[in-house]
Amino acid sequence: MKPRRGLSEEFIQALLNESNLGLNRFLKLVQNDLTLCLEIRGNYFNIYYRGGNLIKLAENNGKYSAIFNRSYILAPKETQIPEEVGNSKLENYKDITTWIKAIPYMKYEMDLWFGKHPKDEREAQQIMVRENNFGCSAKSTDYFICDIEYVNVFKNKFDMLAVYWPSSSSSRKNNTNLGLAFIEMKFRDSAMSGESGIIKHIWDLMDFHQKSGDNFRSVKQEMQKVFNQKLVLGLINNQKEIFSFNEEIADYIFIFANSDPDSRILRRELKRVKEIHSSLPFTLKFAVSNFMGYGLYKQNVYELDEFMERYKRQIYSK
Repeated sequence: MKPRRGLSEEFIQALLNESNLGLNRFLKLVQNDLTLCLEIRGNYFNIYYRGGNLIKLAENNGKYSAIFNRSYILAPKETQIPEEVGNSKLENYKDITTWIKAIPYMKYEMDLWFGKHPKDEREAQQIMVRENNFGCSAKSTDYFICDIEYVNVFKNKFDMLAVYWPSSSSSRKNNTNLGLAFIEMKFRDSAMSGESGIIKHIWDLMDFHQKSGDNFRSVKQEMQKVFNQKLVLGLINNQKEIFSFNEEIADYIFIFANSDPDSRILRRELKRVKEIHSSLPFTLKFAVSNFMGYGLYKQNVYELDEFMERYKRQIYSK
């Protein structure tokens, strides 16, 4: 299966080089504004703000267009966002200037919208991308986030895909046979059960494994391409590109954010996981922060039994 993620070389060069069109101003904005996150898709990329899609910028045969979801605007008659900022072609420098000048107002409208419709989990994902990819801690953490909100051809959905690349100087010199990790974040206990809970995601992982075959190699090829393009675009703080992933089964890592130690939900769901754990064709792991923060360190990634024992005080045990 041909990898679906990745921008064309023409698109990459248009973002890197100053031209009459001025497309590189979008990239410079993301590079300098840590509240933004650029994620590579097929022939387009999304610029996320607080976990919401601020701009979708697409390329089609050398032509460019941008989309902003005007549904974020709660009071259309009062907004300072021009009418042409919505779904429009980017044909010249003036077009892009209109979008660039509108971004502060777009962010303002999204702030108001998120005040009524919070997306806490997606916002936390974006912070995790920043901390591990290009924030001040990025060179010391052991994972780089290649992609967020990943959906494969089988409609399996994963919150984050990451490369496991230990931060020691000797490990960072080696860019071959690196590890791949699928990461699922659960924000608050209410997200840990039900139709999108922990068990449901484990069944999705099972489904993915059963269907994977050569397609699993394709995911690694996609993530290799996405990582390397992010590196070229200055969106990952590392010196080397990825040359290859290893052939090992990927890590499957759960992250629990803002779980209430007095809630019984996490303990109940983990007990259900223990009942099926030995029959799984992969190893589940659980990541915690190093004190407070979103950096991912290998020392803080545990298998199920160790996680439940080490953090039994945080997992309801009354």
